[in-house]
Amino acid sequence: MASPEILNSIRSAITQKPPFCTGTLPLKGGDGDFFYRQGEDSVWIDLAHASEGKLADLEKACEPATFGLNHDDVLDESYRKAGKMDAELFLARFDPTRLGIVEYVREQLLEGADEEKDIKAELYKLNVYGKKNRCRLSAQIRILTTFVGKGSFFKSHKDTPRGDSMFGSLVVGFPTPHEGGALVLRHSDKEWTFDSAVLTREPVEPSIAYIAFYSDVDHEVTLVTSGHRVTLTYNLHFETKVSKPTLPETIRPTLPNDEILHTALSNALADPSFLPRGGLLGFGLSFKYPIQQKSPAGSAKLVTSVLKGSDAVIDRVCRQLNLHTSLKAVYEVDDKRVLVSANALLQNVAHDDEYGTIQILLYDYKGRVIHEFGTDAPAMDDDVDPNKVVRLAWVTPLTEFSRFGSPYIEYYGNGAASYCLYGNICLIAKVEPFGRRRSRRQ
Repeated sequence: MASPEILNSIRSAITQKPPFCTGTLPLKGGDGDFFYRQGEDSVWIDLAHASEGKLADLEKACEPATFGLNHDDVLDESYRKAGKMDAELFLARFDPTRLGIVEYVREQLLEGADEEKDIKAELYKLNVYGKKNRCRLSAQIRILTTFVGKGSFFKSHKDTPRGDSMFGSLVVGFPTPHEGGALVLRHSDKEWTFDSAVLTREPVEPSIAYIAFYSDVDHEVTLVTSGHRVTLTYNLHFETKVSKPTLPETIRPTLPNDEILHTALSNALADPSFLPRGGLLGFGLSFKYPIQQKSPAGSAKLVTSVLKGSDAVIDRVCRQLNLHTSLKAVYEVDDKRVLVSANALLQNVAHDDEYGTIQILLYDYKGRVIHEFGTDAPAMDDDVDPNKVVRLAWVTPLTEFSRFGSPYIEYYGNGAASYCLYGNICLIAKVEPFGRRRSRRQ
């Protein structure tokens, strides 16, 4: 069986690396130059030595702007003060790739195989936040955000992933004097504060302060009490090509975050009392991933290579120990949990009330009813194959980070009703019976 003591030892070995990295960098050679169009004229501002007058002119060049909410554009200045300017009206000389910031982010934020991937930072929009006029310049996938003037803020929110390749954001704060406007990050009941006002004030020469974080991290900008807060924000994407040769998994060096978990899980697998007949280990996800359900089978196109942070560490260590891993969806149907592939999610299914949802999941979607270790076996209908039950031990519980809904229609008599079945994505590792895994270790 899977004893609570052994599961606790594995659980406690999973370290949570902060979901961000930070740094500072001096501005040199015109890296603070920013140009924008105003009427028939071109206006230049040096964000390394910006005057109050120049920032005020930038503020005046803007129009009120909305923000995205549930696929709609919403104007609500109680939530966010902002404005907009068309993308073709500005040009920023600052380049985080040329200055080595993107490479630093790859080394410090990403882990494991992700460290070998090319990443890019692309411009999306300019926002100006101020007391009167506020502006946002929009370009193709990178962001320049500017908080101008006392009273500006942006309440807590998550960034909307723009495509499957987007994994995070890079925020660059320029040395424009201001008070307040700190960026507060929240994730997994923890909180961190990044105050570019303090960080850019400390160096002798004009410098930027930057922070990169994952897309699903809650963040807000606190109230600006004085001055002007100017930031460039970039969407971070994985490139499809690989920047350098990847070491085979068998000779990849063990990372510090991996070693503790590797030892705990290896000891568990070597214990004959731990899952002696084999079974599944379940891990709730610590980060959110885009789930794009598509007809006809609701394919989510989720593979373990998209995992990040501690989720990626768990997957990597399991593979190093010859455990097969995959992403699964757990649906809750009546009083049962049903496990199906994360790449074949229930969507837009219609059935009659005699052929219930659980039968569809078990037979059409090749699902399995979960029998959690330490609990009584779930009661099954007579027409359900006993082989459709699988034993599973949760190392970490399911989370809300990758919760989703699957709509379906149920017909009864001459009527019909629409429903939504909810589920969660999790990481599953298959453990072989003790005799088989012992022979692999020898």
